[in-house]
Amino acid sequence: MTAALLFGIAVLGAAYVGLVLRAAPHRRDNRLFAAIGGLDVAMVAWRGTVVATGGALDDTAVLLPCSIGSTALFVLAVEFLWSFPGHAAPPRWIRSGLATWAAATSAIMALTPRDLPWLALVSWGFFIPGDLLIGVIGIRAWRRSATPGVRIVVGAILFRFGFGVLAYMFGERLGQLGALLWLETTAAVLISFVVIGHGILRDQLFRVRGALAEAVGASLMGALVIGATAAAVHGALRLPDDVREVALVATGLVPLALVALGRAMYPRIETRVLAGLDERRALRLELSEPLPDDPARAITAATDRLRAMTVGGGVRWWPSAELAAPLYAALATHREIGVGAEAIEPATAMPGDLIIGGRAGAELVGAWALTGGVIDRDSLLVARATATEIARAVVQHRIIDELEGARRLAALGQFAAAIAHDIRTPLTSVSMNLQILRRQSALPPDEMEYVDIALGEVGRLDRAVGEILAYAKPVQLDQSPVDVRELLDDTARILAPIVLARGVTLTCEHGDGATILGDAHRLRQVLTNLIDNAAAASPAGAQVVLRARRADREVVIEVEDHGRGIAAADLDKVFEPFFTTRPDGTGLGLAICQKLVRAHRGELRVRSVIGAGSTFAITLPSA
Repeated sequence: MTAALLFGIAVLGAAYVGLVLRAAPHRRDNRLFAAIGGLDVAMVAWRGTVVATGGALDDTAVLLPCSIGSTALFVLAVEFLWSFPGHAAPPRWIRSGLATWAAATSAIMALTPRDLPWLALVSWGFFIPGDLLIGVIGIRAWRRSATPGVRIVVGAILFRFGFGVLAYMFGERLGQLGALLWLETTAAVLISFVVIGHGILRDQLFRVRGALAEAVGASLMGALVIGATAAAVHGALRLPDDVREVALVATGLVPLALVALGRAMYPRIETRVLAGLDERRALRLELSEPLPDDPARAITAATDRLRAMTVGGGVRWWPSAELAAPLYAALATHREIGVGAEAIEPATAMPGDLIIGGRAGAELVGAWALTGGVIDRDSLLVARATATEIARAVVQHRIIDELEGARRLAALGQFAAAIAHDIRTPLTSVSMNLQILRRQSALPPDEMEYVDIALGEVGRLDRAVGEILAYAKPVQLDQSPVDVRELLDDTARILAPIVLARGVTLTCEHGDGATILGDAHRLRQVLTNLIDNAAAASPAGAQVVLRARRADREVVIEVEDHGRGIAAADLDKVFEPFFTTRPDGTGLGLAICQKLVRAHRGELRVRSVIGAGSTFAITLPSA
């Protein structure tokens, strides 16, 4: 019975470790808890194994490996308390000093003869001062946060280590080492698993009932695997000698088969068992139908689901083009920001309490903003799933539109090129004759002004025809390695005086050096067009920023202005040929830029907020 209880605690601990790690594997505090819990699970299971084979908890076979494991637990606990929740890790000198101290103590324990009082030696040399250090850091963590969940976790860790040190320190003196070790192995460890794990899960939006249902389900599955494996081994040992070895080898497949069966059966178990224990989980499962393929309908359906999950909370889908630049940058590296998520500094312009990014591959397509209402783990899971589905629908819809648009534009380009060729010849003739007339005519100045106006309009028409021909002509690139720093510096040096004449300042931020493979002349042409547009959209005294940054295996070049912005209804049209909001524009500038960027195997996108400005981002593969 004693061994069974220890194995049960180990299984429950393993369930909490898996649950916390699966909840947010990217979080450092979750990974540290998983390491602490994993060591505790191993030590409890080892104690259970020794007890099952007739040993006692105060045997050296238990005390020595568990004491060595406790030194590692101490180091991990200091790291956890220092950074929980979501803070920076301890300085390197503290981490290396603790690791050295723990390693030296472990070596002393392993090499000291068993007839010497090694337990008292390491208690006074390591565990007692270590426990005091944990107490100091724990009090620091307690004061740093007034959140009840955080304080519960800190208090449970302090209790866990304080009880352990007292058990080892006074148990032998009082002649109650076995009894205190039993309490430390069962009650203290169980409390640390349940309270600490539950506190972390609550911090990450789990509710009590949902977390317990998940932990109980995982524990029952673990107990089933262990029990079935033990029964299989016991049965194999009773077989005749000639088949016993083969049977024992075959028993190794039992846990693998049960785990695979459990994974396959989990959706049914969740629907028929766990959903009955947790009404929020049941609601989430009811709302798990696939969304429509059309992006607009998908967003509407997902909004209704999230309003049901948050019980009337505020729900809004923000396309990536409408996200504020700091928030967009934060979502590039974090899946969600806000309640229950890892802390992000600086606090960005949050349009809600919890922001969940929607990605299709590496592309951030948009984000949910949840405000108020019931924001828990189930709300977060629905938001994650629907954000991914919406992102996939948007990208799929965009690809279909691009294919249809490419066919349409190819035909339009051929037609426009033919018309442009037919127009350019007589247009050139008109221009030449107007110039001759201007030189030879003796018209008075007020009448000569009409000739100048005609020449100006002919020149504008000639430039428009040139842009049409440039768009219709296939792009030919003279590619070579391009230093992004030099590209931005050269462009800024040429354009800074020009935009300054309009009362606008051009600032260049190129960061560290990066190299791309491309046509420097064509890329400079794209940047010139974007900066010219940004300056035209900016009020006097405003600033246009030209910057570059690395993003995985890509280089992103951005042109940011703080002008009037682009209406949300126009964001999807700005790269279409002949679409323009400027009275003197042809609507081909951005279309040509997009064509040149795509010829470089890149993409040109825009983010804009009315009244706050626009950011055009060129994403190119790095060399």
